[in-house]
Amino acid sequence: MYKHERLDNGLDVILVQRESMMSASILFGVKVGSAMENESIAGISHLIEHTVFRGTEKRNSVQIKNPIEEVGGELNAFTSKNFTVYFSKIPTTKVSEAIDILSGLVFEPKFRSEDIEREKSIILEEIASYEDDPGSIVIENLYQHIFDEDFARPVLGYRQTVTNINYDIIIDYYSKFYHPQNVYVVIVGKFNEDKVLNQLNSINWSKNNCSIKSELKSPEIKKEDIKIERTKKDLSSNYIVQGFIAPPKLSKDYYATLILNTFLGSGMSSLLFSKLREESALVYEVASHYEAYPLRGLLLFFALSNDEKIPLLLDKFEEIIIMIQNQNKIGKWFNYGKNRLIGQLTLSMENNLSVALTIFDLYVNYDKIITMEEFINQIEKTEIEDVIRVAKSISQSNKYISLLSPGI
Repeated sequence: MYKHERLDNGLDVILVQRESMMSASILFGVKVGSAMENESIAGISHLIEHTVFRGTEKRNSVQIKNPIEEVGGELNAFTSKNFTVYFSKIPTTKVSEAIDILSGLVFEPKFRSEDIEREKSIILEEIASYEDDPGSIVIENLYQHIFDEDFARPVLGYRQTVTNINYDIIIDYYSKFYHPQNVYVVIVGKFNEDKVLNQLNSINWSKNNCSIKSELKSPEIKKEDIKIERTKKDLSSNYIVQGFIAPPKLSKDYYATLILNTFLGSGMSSLLFSKLREESALVYEVASHYEAYPLRGLLLFFALSNDEKIPLLLDKFEEIIIMIQNQNKIGKWFNYGKNRLIGQLTLSMENNLSVALTIFDLYVNYDKIITMEEFINQIEKTEIEDVIRVAKSISQSNKYISLLSPGI
């Protein structure tokens, strides 16, 4: 049963009661991410996400983590281009305490200067690890050349910007975005509904006249063919990403693109794996990824291959793009993608957190509740003609290639 409440304090709450469960998942989603930053404070959304775990008005770092983890639960967070999400998976008996902890992270962080400096140091190490990771490098190189500046920046920010962020800058940014009108709460599992609503409604926050009600952003994508070639020492393989403009999340073709992405690159039975690894032995790893924003979308092919195979690999990519426009050739792949995607979504319904994250994502994008059952039904109604239409549109878009090769 789905229940939607806009509370007196401004919080937007979605409750999904599942009496058969002995656990629940809770998320507090804040509509702020790296796309809301500017170049001088790149990485601040992610830094705030880190720092709040150091202490709140009621709890120190041990009191934040221990009550959840000592009962086998999980407490974590992540930052993306449009969102910062704090979440917990707990036994039913810990729902109230988890809400108290999560609401403290979102609305009552202490932001001690020494904690900010500690987390800055940790994030600088995280940035260094990303700079060593060829998979991260090749995709960030692509983003930097095809997206507008708000989406070209890495979520982690840059060494210099993270180093320069201080307490005053954090407080100013936090005050603008962390308020109930920007926060969504989703709870899925077994819990006492009245108790949860009363607890959430009792949450107070410091009202701020500078508060900003965020709007989801979408990247501007350059409309020209782009190829970026870089080298990195100590690589043994070439890392390649090829991108194509794809339908956005609010498009009628969103569900068809999900199916297309699934049969292209999900699993060892996928088209890319079958054609490029099993049949042609051109790659060691291959996958696809669909990145959908409200008004823009990007379909990506990833592969690892040797130097001499890159030209043939790019030719094979082109052959596959042509192939997926032919109904006679993709019938079995369409069935595979549709059935696999429905199966994945069905299995994800066993996981309260997966359900919560999906409901949150759909709600903030469509401004209405779309249940998991309705979501799956949209996939079931999608026909092969819809996928072919998407494939043809993708084939006519600009092509973006990022290549990272072994260097001397």
